[in-house]
Amino acid sequence: MKKLLIIFTALSLFAISCTSEDSNASEDKSILPKTISYVYPNIYLGTNTKSTLSYNGNKIVSSTDENSKTIFTYTGDVITKQEVFDVDQQGKETKTDEAVYTYENGKLKTRIFREGITAQYPDGEYIAKTVYNHASNGTISYINYQVDNKTKAETKDSEGILTYENGNLVKHQLGNSTYVYEYDTKNNPLKNILSFDLLLNEISEIGKNNVVKTTFNSSLNSNTATYLTNYIYNEKDYPTRQTSYSGGGSIEYEIEFTY
Repeated sequence: MKKLLIIFTALSLFAISCTSEDSNASEDKSILPKTISYVYPNIYLGTNTKSTLSYNGNKIVSSTDENSKTIFTYTGDVITKQEVFDVDQQGKETKTDEAVYTYENGKLKTRIFREGITAQYPDGEYIAKTVYNHASNGTISYINYQVDNKTKAETKDSEGILTYENGNLVKHQLGNSTYVYEYDTKNNPLKNILSFDLLLNEISEIGKNNVVKTTFNSSLNSNTATYLTNYIYNEKDYPTRQTSYSGGGSIEYEIEFTY
């Protein structure tokens, strides 16, 4: 699972709000993850982290771990800003990153990500912008831009296409690369967080269900890779542990969820 910009720092799907809302009206929407822990088999693959999430109803308010804190801002029922703060041993918070979102007709239109916010770079040392276009056939195309931190001039960096079925991202085309996702029939742990379903590929695997297989192909060569993911579920079919494997079959990381 790709980690969200800020809430999870290592690595939705509009269709959820359309296709699953009616069919799953009787589902318990109160089930929300309280903690999310990343566990790596060794220090070379990553640093173990545990994030504690707080809510106001189904709106996420913050995510806090040992050294950082993320604050979420809603306008109405949609997330319009995320802010990341480093937290020192005395509890002092220093803002370092920010993501700002705009919407059009209830769909994500732009995302601006500012990284490395300091006194020298109050708007961020690194600025990236993504513009989304929602087609009538259900696909969503996007263009990524790099933004000059002084002149604010935008330079096209890359573009891609997102394809959804039944509330899940099933294909992501990015330049010469294509990712195809297969899912289980269980509940995604983040599905009930309000407005996460609008953030599209910010979190690559947050659909209605959980990714069990990812297939990568490149048009530049014949390279193909397959990545598998296993889950342990609770009595309500929400995962309590996720184990993600590399293309070679070794464990890359595990995620533990409490609710």
